[in-house]
Amino acid sequence: MPQKRGMYRSTMREDDEVTPGQEDRDFPASARDRGMAAARTGLKMGGNYARYLARRAKGEERTSARGTLHADNAEDMFSELVRLRGTALKMAQGLSMEPGLLPEQFSRIMAQAQYEVPPMGPALVRRTVEQGLGRSPEEAFAAFGPHAVAAASLGQVHEGRLHDGRRVAIKVQYPNVRESIDADLRMVRTIAGRFIDVVTLDPYLEEVRDRMMEETDYRAECAQLSFFARQYGDVPGIVTPNCIPELTSERVLTMTWVDGLHLRAFLATDPDQDTKNAFGQLLWDFVHEQIAADHLTVHADAHPGNFLFREDGTLGVLDFGCVKTFPRAFRDDLIALYRARMAADEAGMLAAYERLDILGPGLDNDARSFLLDILEKLGQVIETLYRHDTYDFGEGQLLARFQAVMPELTGREAWKNRQPVGSRHFVFVNRLLAGLLSMLTGLGAVVDTRHARQCLEQA
Repeated sequence: MPQKRGMYRSTMREDDEVTPGQEDRDFPASARDRGMAAARTGLKMGGNYARYLARRAKGEERTSARGTLHADNAEDMFSELVRLRGTALKMAQGLSMEPGLLPEQFSRIMAQAQYEVPPMGPALVRRTVEQGLGRSPEEAFAAFGPHAVAAASLGQVHEGRLHDGRRVAIKVQYPNVRESIDADLRMVRTIAGRFIDVVTLDPYLEEVRDRMMEETDYRAECAQLSFFARQYGDVPGIVTPNCIPELTSERVLTMTWVDGLHLRAFLATDPDQDTKNAFGQLLWDFVHEQIAADHLTVHADAHPGNFLFREDGTLGVLDFGCVKTFPRAFRDDLIALYRARMAADEAGMLAAYERLDILGPGLDNDARSFLLDILEKLGQVIETLYRHDTYDFGEGQLLARFQAVMPELTGREAWKNRQPVGSRHFVFVNRLLAGLLSMLTGLGAVVDTRHARQCLEQA
C-alpha cells in the first residue's frame, strides 16, 4: 500500500501495510473467547511471578528482579490485548496513562498499541457496513477502499468517495465491541487488581465505562463531531471533519476527509522552526480554549494519531469518540487550583486539593505528607509553563523534570501508598495533559503562553 497523506494514518507504523486478503484469524469476539484470553494472561502473569520468586531466591537484586517481572507481565498483557482489540485494549491504554498508577513498564509498552493493532479483513468489513447502513458499500458509496488505511483499538478507517464526489473516511467498528464492554471491564479490573486496590479503582473504571458506551456508538460521535465543527469551525487555524449522518450508524461512521500529515510524518519533512512553532501554538491554544470554554467540553484523546499538520498551516483535529463534558464545579475547582498555584496561595491550593478529592479525609498522615510532597514537585513543573510569556518545549527541560519526579511516583514509597487519588474526572484531564505536552515536546515548539493564561484567568 502506498504511503497515504491523510487522516488516521499514524495509527499504524509508517512502514506497515495492510495485507490484501488478510482475514480475521485469531480475533476473539465472543465472551467465551475473550474470557479464555484473559485466563491465558493470568496464567502467564502467574508464571512470571514464579520466575520472579526464583530470581529473588538466587540472590538477584530486588529492584532489577521486579523490573523484569513488570516488563514480562506488560508484554504478555499487551500481546493478548492487541489480539482482543476493542474496549479491553482501550481501557488498558487509559490506565497506563495515569501517572504512578501502574508500573512504568506498562506505560511504555502500552504506548505501542496505536501502532500494533491488526485490521479486519475485507469480508468482515463488508458485512459490517451492510448491517450498519442497510446496503452494500458499492450502493452506499461511489468508491469504497476494501482495505483499511488505519486500525486502532475500537475500529478501523477506510477511504471512500460519495456519489456527489466528496472524499470521505469511513470508520468501521470491530465485531461485538459494545457488547464486550462489561466483560472487558471485569477483565481489566482483575488484571489491575494485581497492582492496585481495585475498590478504590472502581470509580475510575466506571468513568471509563461511561465514555466507552458513548465511544462505541458512532451516532454519538457524529453528534460530537458536529458540535465541535460548530464551536470551532470559525476558529482560525483549526479544521475538523463534517459527519455525514445519512451514512452513519451505531457501528459505521462516515465523515468528510481531512488531508494532512501526522506528527511523525510531518517531522520527517524537516519543517523549519517557525512552522513547528505555529503548529505548537495552535495545539496549545486549542486545548486551553476548550478547558476555559463555557460549554465545559473537551476533545479528551490528545494523541498524535488524532491531529493532522496541513500544508496550508492549519491543524486538522480528528476522532471525536472520546469527548468529555466536565461538571462545572470540577472544571472551576481545577482552574482555582491553577490560580492558587500561580499566586503561591497555599491555603487556596489545599482547599482545591480537598474539593478535587486529591486529599481525601481517609488519608493517614504519612500518605498525606507523601502526596503533598509529590504535588508540590509536580506543581513546580507545571508552573514553569505559565510563568513567562513564552515557553520553549525544545529545550527538553520539561520531560527531564517530570522524569526526575517519576521515581517517587513509581518507587517503593509510592507502591506502599498506591491507590488512585483525585476525582474520577482526572482520568481525562491526565490524558489530555499528557498528550498535549508529549506532542509539543516532539515538535520542539516555542509557544506564547499569554492567551492561555488569559483563558484560565477569565474562565
